[in-house]
Amino acid sequence: MGQTTVFMTLPRYQDPDWKDQRPPTLIGEGARVNPQWLMGFLNNPSLTEKPDEMDRDGVRRYLHARMPTFYFSDGEIQKIVRFFAAMSSQASPYIADRLDPLSDQERTMARQLFSSEGAPCLKCHATGDPKHDSHATAPNFLLAKERLKPGWARRWMLDPAMMSPGTAMPSGLFRPEGDKMVFAGPTPASFNGYTKDHAQLLVRYMFQFTPEELTRLRASGAGN
Repeated sequence: MGQTTVFMTLPRYQDPDWKDQRPPTLIGEGARVNPQWLMGFLNNPSLTEKPDEMDRDGVRRYLHARMPTFYFSDGEIQKIVRFFAAMSSQASPYIADRLDPLSDQERTMARQLFSSEGAPCLKCHATGDPKHDSHATAPNFLLAKERLKPGWARRWMLDPAMMSPGTAMPSGLFRPEGDKMVFAGPTPASFNGYTKDHAQLLVRYMFQFTPEELTRLRASGAGN
């Protein structure tokens, strides 16, 4: 999985303007994604049954090339998922981390930080809005809670460049402060006096996200 892919050798993908069109690396896939989600994705990479959308990638719809539908059998899919888990030294069966429920105040804080000038996460990530997603250059944010593992998501936010050299996701967004990580840029006034880990707050927000919350997030200015 650490070898050069065919896409990496194509002249078009050497063009800086096509950097965001390169398929994602499979290194660490077992640590990154929920195995149940991965089984569904391998069965149907478009993540839809709509005929007019079957030729698109369900996670990164901005890519011009998408993973083919290989029509694996259930047994073949299970073997592939177990392979990825083994390559990433993941325990089996997978048991998701327990996340503390968000208080109303924490939900508001996380939403404000997501939509702030210092962390405009949805400027790049797809959100399900066709107009916005036509310019998206990062995976669908709405799939995060089904697709990703909470522990991996926190590690990714803290140092994406270490986990995937060359990624467009910026590093240095958080800095250590005592035994917790805090946002390195300006924070909304609502964070005054907050003593918990800021990165973990955003993870809890991502994994307790609802369609209603997306409406509130868009209304606050994120993704515009």
